[in-house]
Amino acid sequence: MKIITDIEEMKSVSRKLKKSSKKLSFVPTMGKLHRGHMKLIEEAKKYGETAVSIFVNPMQFGQNEDLDKYPRDFEGDVGILSDLEADYLFYPGKDIAENTETFLINPERSAELEGAFRPAHFQGVLTIVMKLFCIAEPDFAFFGLKDYQQYLLIKKMAGDYFLNVRIIPVETVREKCGLAMSSRNAYLNENDKKEACAFYGALKKTAALFKAGEKSATVLSAFVIKELIERSFKIDYAKIMDEELRMEKKTAEPGDILIAAVRFKGVRLLDNIFLD
Repeated sequence: MKIITDIEEMKSVSRKLKKSSKKLSFVPTMGKLHRGHMKLIEEAKKYGETAVSIFVNPMQFGQNEDLDKYPRDFEGDVGILSDLEADYLFYPGKDIAENTETFLINPERSAELEGAFRPAHFQGVLTIVMKLFCIAEPDFAFFGLKDYQQYLLIKKMAGDYFLNVRIIPVETVREKCGLAMSSRNAYLNENDKKEACAFYGALKKTAALFKAGEKSATVLSAFVIKELIERSFKIDYAKIMDEELRMEKKTAEPGDILIAAVRFKGVRLLDNIFLD
């Protein structure tokens, strides 16, 4: 595996691949790799030579968020990527974000859900992902569905700017108990992690209630909120939306998504489940 820290070198690698008609798969990450990232990389390898980026993006952290203490383990990440036989690790310095004066934002769709609680978050995400796309010029890019709103916004951005990259979603990887894999899970001790598994359990119970015949989104939302509160979760939101997250539903239908964010033991957790 080749480790690249220079922007121009990463561009050069991409150009050489294109000249040889090889495809480049790209997996943007903030490091502290876990089995969810590994699944993204495994999928990426099916499509072409694989580049993984590691950059803890300061633009997507708000004031009083966990930028300084965000989990980092570069040596461990290099070991994981070597074992997975990734072709390239792109590890840019802070200059990729410094002195930026032009930002990307989707004003309407970034303001809901995560955007309501983290106002500058998606501006930071979209701006840096666009920079990474401009540098690597990948043919394919892979994003996990745990961060479903992020996936949709990046997909829309790629379409709006006619980028020659196909955005490919990858199913959420979970602990045995159902807790969605996340780098921030490292903040939880083992006992707390077991208790946090009730988050996905509440989403599954709500999906089962829908499958049993309950179609009122009000009833379903009230049910999941009650389940979460009883298990000591602090709820930022828990909503039933259409698949494109354009509208909160009054009557739930197959294909809608129950999407939620909670806080547990000081850790913010995201998850979702589709209704069928």
